[in-house]
Amino acid sequence: MTSTVRAEPLIREAPAHVTLPLATALISLGVYLLTIAPDLTWANGAIDGGELITASATLGIPHPPGYATYVLAGKLFSFLPVGTVAFRYNLFAAVCAAGAAGLLAAAICTFHRRSVSTPSVLATTLAFSFAPLVWGQAVVAEVYSLNLLILAAFLLAWSRRGATGASGFWLGMAVTTHLTSALLIPLLFVRGSGKTWRPWLGLVLGLWPLLVLPWLAQGKSSVVWGDVSTLAGWWWLVSGQIYGANFRLTFDSERFLALLRSFFLGLGILLNRPRGTAPPTRSAESAPVAADLRRSNVLLGIIAGAYFLFAVLYDSPDAAIYMLPGLMILALLIAPQLNRLGPFALLIPVMLVMLTFPSRDAGRYAPVRPAAESTLSNAPEHAILLTPGDRTIFTLWYFHHVEGLRPDIRLVDSNLFAFDWYRHRLGTLHPELEVPDRDDLETFEQANLISRPVCNASLIETELNEEKDRGPGGDMVIIADLSCARSAK
Repeated sequence: MTSTVRAEPLIREAPAHVTLPLATALISLGVYLLTIAPDLTWANGAIDGGELITASATLGIPHPPGYATYVLAGKLFSFLPVGTVAFRYNLFAAVCAAGAAGLLAAAICTFHRRSVSTPSVLATTLAFSFAPLVWGQAVVAEVYSLNLLILAAFLLAWSRRGATGASGFWLGMAVTTHLTSALLIPLLFVRGSGKTWRPWLGLVLGLWPLLVLPWLAQGKSSVVWGDVSTLAGWWWLVSGQIYGANFRLTFDSERFLALLRSFFLGLGILLNRPRGTAPPTRSAESAPVAADLRRSNVLLGIIAGAYFLFAVLYDSPDAAIYMLPGLMILALLIAPQLNRLGPFALLIPVMLVMLTFPSRDAGRYAPVRPAAESTLSNAPEHAILLTPGDRTIFTLWYFHHVEGLRPDIRLVDSNLFAFDWYRHRLGTLHPELEVPDRDDLETFEQANLISRPVCNASLIETELNEEKDRGPGGDMVIIADLSCARSAK
């Protein structure tokens, strides 16, 4: 009698136990809580924090692509009876980042099956958690931790059963948390099983939060970007086309080296070629299995490189943040390489924490609240505050609309004033203001100065010169600049 040796299936069910992923998540969360920002902050590039919190707390629409998933999920955290509202959203980021680490641990176990040891999985995922880029976003109010959480859910679903409706759904959801998640769509072409249309149907269904945007626009929130009442306006928002001008086909060696330093975990993929994840067999059936595994590894490596390339080409001071999913992918790939270190692999995340803990402590950065409260409290009654851009308007939005400071004033941003949809909403929410149909800020000032004081307000981050004046913000401080023209009333 002749026996046939069957190759193991490409995708194996994830381990039933959850001890390792849970331990990873809890350790990560514990460290994050020690360094979390206690209030609204500009630390770690979280300039958008005030806008994101305000949009979520008031059920509005933040800047493109609208981040509906963040708005809805963050709203739930806003009800927690702990700290300021800003702290609750910082906590939301920490929980998401810790959850991403736990799901990544499960994905590594599933993707590599028997070729990874417990110390290597724990070391890899904790090294990812405590990488400066990841840690920095885990302690402030931003969208990137939520994006990592949903991407980790996608990688786990994809590692377990390949390109299915479930993995497609999670990838669609990830796209609604950040558009760069679309770079992972090629993974739906490999490790497929069953009906090929299911991953794509799942992808479309996962985009459902984008359909919530018109409903959010009907509310009374002052933070509503774009005009989603038309298909063209909706597409302008969700496609993020306003940021297309940020791509620059230029090479800046200094910036490139800075990005490379941020991408330090990627060195592992350069030094160690990813190995196959299936145990070797002598069966002829193992050839296509091994080929599919090689394709998966190569494709994952290419996608990680694409994230790095995106960060290189995107002209923004915080471009390094866009490499976060690439770090997650590389962590998934290099985990088996740490097997050779045994338990000593755990020294990697321990050293990361020891070396970077002081700089990751978001509580040591210059506090925003004193300058914001000073600006609002010193403004004349019923004043119009004209702001010069994101840092000031996003911060004042939070204290004015979420914490309810100075409900008598009106906040108007000079940059946003150029958009027709902004002026239209401003006039709709505040009919007592004279808002011109065209982009004419001078006419707006003159028309309203008759009945209200008009002030120029800005929040400025500057360096302290005197050692004795240095506080919790270290060498930086945020100051308020307010100048007003009295009304003729």
